[in-house]
Amino acid sequence: PDIALNLLFDNRVEDLLRDEVDVAIRVMSEPPQQLVAKELAEVRYVVCVSADYADRHAPPQNLEALTHAPIITSAVVGRQLRLSAYQGALRREVELNPTLASENFQFLREAVLGGLGIGLVPDYVVADDIAAGRVVTALDEWRLSVFGTRMYLLRMPGRYQTLAVRTLIDELVARAREWSRARQPWRTA
Repeated sequence: PDIALNLLFDNRVEDLLRDEVDVAIRVMSEPPQQLVAKELAEVRYVVCVSADYADRHAPPQNLEALTHAPIITSAVVGRQLRLSAYQGALRREVELNPTLASENFQFLREAVLGGLGIGLVPDYVVADDIAAGRVVTALDEWRLSVFGTRMYLLRMPGRYQTLAVRTLIDELVARAREWSRARQPWRTA
């Protein structure tokens, strides 16, 4: 209550101080050492398609099938997208050329639901759709990573935190923990 938020949905915020950002949430492998990082949750990526798409096209049966498929994902502009896939001790890397890329996960979800291609998104983006049968997954035997497998809350060290910012951080951490505990695995890891 009584806290006004100004949210910025941008994966390119690099300098929290310069950009006047109090708190950032990022999915990555390792947080930057110059920032204070609090791990919020594990992130699992899934290969998924709408149920309608699965009726019209066979979902990918192997990682190589993704290299020539219409991929819907978040990508880094100007860089090749590398998918890391793990199965026990086995590690594979596949380079992808997304046909539809956006930083907006709600847009990506809608594109998957619209049958525009094969989604490569964090599981939380489509978890409700999977549970409802609107989306089906493929390659579930692989643990996938695109930008990392951990979600972090980041902030500048030594920066004065208002009561509002401290309250927001506490709330985000508590909700992330609650969400992580309540998460029902809809597939085997």
